[in-house]
Amino acid sequence: MLRILKPVTVSARTAFRFSRYYTNPVSKIEKEPLSPLAKHLHDSIKISGPLTVAHFMRQVLVNPLSGYYMEGDVFGKSGDFITSPEISQVFGELCGIWYLTEWMRLGKPEKTQIIEFGPGRGTLMSDMLRSLSHFPYFYKTITDVHLIEASTGLRKLQREALVKGSEDKDVIRIKGNEKEASYETITREDGVKVSWYDGIELIPEQWSFIMAHEFFDALPIHIFEKAESEWREMLVDIDDSDEREHNFRLVKSKHSTAMAKAYMNDERFSSYKDGDRIEISPDSWQLIDKIAKYLERNGGSGLAIDYGQDYIQGHTLRAIKNHQIIHPMSDPGTADLSADVDFSFLKQTIRERSDITAYGPITQSNFLQALGIHTRVEKLFRNAKSSASRKAILDGAERLMDPEEMGRIYKVLAFSNDSQSTTSVRPVGFENM
Repeated sequence: MLRILKPVTVSARTAFRFSRYYTNPVSKIEKEPLSPLAKHLHDSIKISGPLTVAHFMRQVLVNPLSGYYMEGDVFGKSGDFITSPEISQVFGELCGIWYLTEWMRLGKPEKTQIIEFGPGRGTLMSDMLRSLSHFPYFYKTITDVHLIEASTGLRKLQREALVKGSEDKDVIRIKGNEKEASYETITREDGVKVSWYDGIELIPEQWSFIMAHEFFDALPIHIFEKAESEWREMLVDIDDSDEREHNFRLVKSKHSTAMAKAYMNDERFSSYKDGDRIEISPDSWQLIDKIAKYLERNGGSGLAIDYGQDYIQGHTLRAIKNHQIIHPMSDPGTADLSADVDFSFLKQTIRERSDITAYGPITQSNFLQALGIHTRVEKLFRNAKSSASRKAILDGAERLMDPEEMGRIYKVLAFSNDSQSTTSVRPVGFENM
């Protein structure tokens, strides 16, 4: 078997042995200037008081005027972080193969569609479609690709990756009971329609594959700390001290907030002690609930691939800029904000609110090995035209697999409507779960 070489560099988005960046001392005392978004947040706090971390994250990431993801390309070496599809084409190719095996396991439906949440540059979907096109008996069943994307800048990059730069598009408007919504769609040369939406609610009902790669980590979280036997929410406030360089800081709420009353009386949180912190993401639970109910109605299966653990954590909020971890309150809107995914809560939501079966999570390394990454890398290596290409192939695969990088930190959760399966076979990679 071909040996995969050790990489030279580390992906900053996976190097997060940092724990408590928002409480570490800083050396500078001169505060950073207020950007337009920071001024907006500053003024909001002055008027209404400290913000929840969830509200702060929403504003930082998807504020229509100056949110981090709204500006355009933030991925790759020239951006702030690099993701698995950007590291190696093998990642997307093998994800495509996994969906092919699911199609066969779940009865080979005649019509399928693919839904991706947060498609980035479109690289993952492009690699998946290219891989699947080598299996025409399956590929001909794909009628649509539906992309959930809020950023107009990223939609442009996705069009370039998936529809060969075509500018011919239809904008379809749907009028509901309360407001009018719209989505845009372009038909590829191979007949597959690619459409963009703001949410899953507008996507047509049909047997579907779902992909959520590095999407749940960017959904807003609430942070709570136990104090005097009560859960108090951590809030974002103005930092008016002279000892800090940033304009914002985390403070503990003086009283129990609405979110604390709504979520923190659950029995599962009763064993925590004073001083313990936990992060929860109701937005994540609501989204996985919508996904599960969609698959319950229509059939299909999906993957959630992200960094995280199969248990709740309390100190994972991070910001990344120029491939470096920085203070999460630093210059809002110029850096990526994210937190570890709690896969145990995603599974619990799926199982309690639907008949969908959840599998895993397993490590990304185990997932890719089950799909034959070594065989694929060996073939690419032999076909490479230069030593530089061969090295890039090996380095990329190593970064995906290395337990000190993405191999162990990234987890893969599968979920499927198994009612259409005629056997007891489990999804590829999850046979022992």
